[in-house]
Amino acid sequence: MRNENRRWVLHPAGRQKDFVKRYQFLHMTARNNSFDELAVLHELKRFLPALSPGRTFTHRNPLEAFQHLHFHDALRHASEMLGYQTSLSLEEYRSLYNSKRVKPDVLEKVLVEKKGAAKTFEWQDKVLMKKFPAAVAAPRIGRLRANWQKQYKTDPDTCVHPRLFRILGNYLDHGVSDWSFPVRGQGFLDSMREVEANSFISAFNTPRARKMLLQTDPSIGDLLAIIVGDEALFKQYLFDQQFSHRGWSGLVATLERNSSNLLNGSHITLRELIVFELLLEIDVLDDRLGKQWDPLASSLASPPSDLFAPVPASEKSEVLAIWQEAVEWSYYEEVLAGLSRNSPNQHSSHTLGTVRTSAPESLCIIGRPTVVRDTPPGYRAALHHYDFSLDRDGAELERMLETVVPSLGATNLEYFFSRTNFADVNGGNALGDQLIGLFGVADGTRGDLRTGLPTELTEGLEPIRLLCIVEHFHEMVLKVIGRRSVGRRSVGRRSVAQWIMNEWVHLVVIDPLTRELRVLKNGEMVGYKSDPLKYSLSVAGDW
Repeated sequence: MRNENRRWVLHPAGRQKDFVKRYQFLHMTARNNSFDELAVLHELKRFLPALSPGRTFTHRNPLEAFQHLHFHDALRHASEMLGYQTSLSLEEYRSLYNSKRVKPDVLEKVLVEKKGAAKTFEWQDKVLMKKFPAAVAAPRIGRLRANWQKQYKTDPDTCVHPRLFRILGNYLDHGVSDWSFPVRGQGFLDSMREVEANSFISAFNTPRARKMLLQTDPSIGDLLAIIVGDEALFKQYLFDQQFSHRGWSGLVATLERNSSNLLNGSHITLRELIVFELLLEIDVLDDRLGKQWDPLASSLASPPSDLFAPVPASEKSEVLAIWQEAVEWSYYEEVLAGLSRNSPNQHSSHTLGTVRTSAPESLCIIGRPTVVRDTPPGYRAALHHYDFSLDRDGAELERMLETVVPSLGATNLEYFFSRTNFADVNGGNALGDQLIGLFGVADGTRGDLRTGLPTELTEGLEPIRLLCIVEHFHEMVLKVIGRRSVGRRSVGRRSVAQWIMNEWVHLVVIDPLTRELRVLKNGEMVGYKSDPLKYSLSVAGDW
């Protein structure tokens, strides 16, 4: 950053050019009716990771923005749109099969369920043997802003990010601050205005962006009109920009929801972060290109791929979905076979044996303690005491599902996606990270905050969704789930139903009288058959 003591003096020709630019800017802003700043900010917050102080669990699905989709559809969309690694690699899945961790009869059962008996052998060959191209297309995120390099041979992020992250670290003041931020008790932008007005050192190298900060209160749309030009691209540009440092952006969005995590009454909003970053971009572009550069949209050869367009299934995505189901049901098989027994002599404690290397919170039971005694050794089950005989209308079960499913499901998925390297878009948690106080890790003060759990907490774990086992009659369970998607509080209720109906958690119902098991598949309760002696699934017929 350079000293900024010059006055901005324009020659007459410069004044005329500036007037024209100002007129164009105001004209573009006046037409900016399709860009809804508040709506886009709200949507960004849903997509950004919830990075919380102390790396505590947020009890939020890391892919909350995709939760309206079925689990495997959501994984495919998150991968194509945002570049997330949402599953194990094909090689890892095949290694689990070769080591007998994935049972052949379970894999065959999954193939029959998903592809039909007639196509089982065809898809078995694809799952076990077919080689897919290693090179894949880059994710959609970032493609629009990549045109800065194509059009102007410049990358604003190389100059903006080091400045931005250092200022954010100083303002938030949790472990990286070289000096104490001089202003407390007011918003981030107001603090920056006071710093700029009273400091010999400026955050800006050129006058325009600094003047806009000090003398105006620009909206996001105002600044995007200068930088992008076409309001139809404003939303996608903001997603590209904020996901280039999704850790810092996710932290700011989390702190906006709970500013008590900051010291001395400071507070920051995602809008303030974006406004300041856009001003820094204008400053860098003015510094690199002079004042004669055109908005990004003016020279696009073709519009970028729509970030939010549907992502069709590919053969490889279907193969990965089959493998994930086979891994999970191979794990659940022994548990469910044990629960289908009804002999006291065969009961075994769930606290004995070696705990399987699955993600924590992979198994919960809502029922009487006798159900847990049927859990085989080596499995940890979270028991939530519930007696179906005392809950005739299912009201207590409804309240319990509303509490248990989102909480345990979110914790489980945090481990699940950290294990699949969901947090590894830009290099992973294990690369020489430096601790940033309470808020996460970064590659020094120049890098983005890392999301997800540390590698040492997930190494060796298998990503497995939560299996929720409910002791009740399956008709009542379906009735309760149906109630969660209707009513006056439909938004809150629907989220619990989405967890279950879209299979972000697996649901199994055990009949309290017959011990019959039913699995929720595609919105229906399907019978599950097992051999209690061999712990194996029946390949033909029901689950």
